[in-house]
Amino acid sequence: MSPLQEVTPVQRQAVGTSRHQESSHHLRETSLQFLNTDSGDFTHQAALDEYDRYTLLWKFDSETITFEAQVQTTGYIGLGFSPNGGMTGSDVIIGWVKDGQAYLTDRYAEGYFQPRLDASQDVELLSGYENGTHTVLRFRRRLRPCDTTEDREITEDTLRIIWSFNDVDPVALDGPDGPQYHGSNRGSKSVILLQKSPPNLDLQDGNVITFDMTNQNLRVPTRETTYWCTSFQLPVLDKKHHLVKVEPLVQPGNEGVVHHILIYQCSPGSTPPTGSQECASMPWGNCKAIMAAWAVGGTGYTYPEHVGLSMGTADDPSYVVMQTHYDNPQRLNNVYDNSGIRFYYTPDVRQYDAGILEVGIQVNQDHAIPPQADTYDSAAYCYKECLDPYLQQLGEPINVFASMLHAHNVGVGVRTKLVRNGVVESYLGRDDNYDFDLQETRFLYPEVAIKEGDELITECSYRTTNLNTFTFGGQASSEEMCQNYLQYYPRFKLEHCDSLPYILHGVEFFGITQLDNRNPPHVVKPDSMAGMNIGAVLNQHPWSVEEAERFEQHVRSGPNVVRCKGSTGFNNLAGINGQIWDPLPEPTVVVSNSTVSGC
Repeated sequence: MSPLQEVTPVQRQAVGTSRHQESSHHLRETSLQFLNTDSGDFTHQAALDEYDRYTLLWKFDSETITFEAQVQTTGYIGLGFSPNGGMTGSDVIIGWVKDGQAYLTDRYAEGYFQPRLDASQDVELLSGYENGTHTVLRFRRRLRPCDTTEDREITEDTLRIIWSFNDVDPVALDGPDGPQYHGSNRGSKSVILLQKSPPNLDLQDGNVITFDMTNQNLRVPTRETTYWCTSFQLPVLDKKHHLVKVEPLVQPGNEGVVHHILIYQCSPGSTPPTGSQECASMPWGNCKAIMAAWAVGGTGYTYPEHVGLSMGTADDPSYVVMQTHYDNPQRLNNVYDNSGIRFYYTPDVRQYDAGILEVGIQVNQDHAIPPQADTYDSAAYCYKECLDPYLQQLGEPINVFASMLHAHNVGVGVRTKLVRNGVVESYLGRDDNYDFDLQETRFLYPEVAIKEGDELITECSYRTTNLNTFTFGGQASSEEMCQNYLQYYPRFKLEHCDSLPYILHGVEFFGITQLDNRNPPHVVKPDSMAGMNIGAVLNQHPWSVEEAERFEQHVRSGPNVVRCKGSTGFNNLAGINGQIWDPLPEPTVVVSNSTVSGC
């Protein structure tokens, strides 16, 4: 069949059932009169540009993903899967509708010019039409492509999607008459394509009640990073209720400055803090345990039908503190904010009480990341010596049903491993293509049980090849974090299980043998460095990719101090050498043989 030949209804069916026979063709097409324009069967959608000109819908199964692009143009549309948000190295799809015919091409972008056609066309056109203002194309491809040199695999990681459109249809497939330059009609957006759908909640149910906590016309300070705390009294309830949904209320126009919001619960019976004020760090007063969390790019979350967060009992908080992180690198001086969080709660109590366990690296300047690193890995440990006493008190395992991974600007990967009997059993959240501007609560299917004897490793990967100075752990976006907020049931009394590399071992890399207690610390020994700020010592080192790798191995071979923080207080464990973890076998994942046409 010629690439430009019209597809009849019988031929259309044949294309869908034996596409592998046509893998050398450069074009897929279908006749306008046979289109199915119903998009109601899609499970996900996203507006790719801020003016709602480009909407992408999709659904997926274990082997394939189906897209529908709805774009405000009567020319061609482009969709690409990029390694970093740019064109170079992107797997690109370009399609259009012309004279009642829909066309689709599979391409590869070698630079900032017209992407070339792939030798193997591995995208299946399902339908396409235009209505005078919009072009709509529906198509399908494999999650694991046959052509791994030109097509990118789609995983549960964050994916940088690039998009474009032009108001003119191409005359030819490629060359001077192929798709023309898109001009300013282009952009990129980070999306988690394989995000599991959250549970449904019937908001029309008369037993679902809402409670809003918002800042009141707060003038955002003109500094890069501000943490602002406001206390709220929760609704007074006459019996136990369950929190079943958390939704961000970000003031339109302020999406660029509202970075994340945490709700801390105050200890029952404690005197709560009052008012609204800047707070450099938490806890504020006796408000220590995280009750809810949201971060930039997220849409909130709904609890599974068998789980809710307890409200209204003597063991539950009466007051909470909402901490808002404002990120204002441009030092804008006339931004007023009314953002916050909405709680949905119900008297229809569910089977289990939920809790949130924070794991990762304790936020501290002892967490140091060198410059010039292509990939620098930091690790945090939650040992059985911390977990087991709380699990024994509970009398049963806990079940993790969701997680929210968190790092800052140089973070490129975050993962938490569940270690059982010395082997990585599974992951409690993983993203090897992490984006600071998309931090979404992700549900685990199936849920993962943490049992007595289990231990957790949280790892973060950082890329600092464009930096010449160290990045230290801290609250600011220009500093770094490595955390995972695990949502689980049934609730136990452990709130934090994090660790921190032992600083005196780390600085031995530079010949330092003694530090003082200042903040930041200064060198005491050796005499040749005495009095120097530790940051100056670290930054004057001749860093390279190789030196960053050497420093990483040195830090990972040393001891870590694990912090157990339960509702009864702190329990700091002694330094334990993290070397015993390196390396560990990865979990075995059985991949079924694919029968999808195309390979």
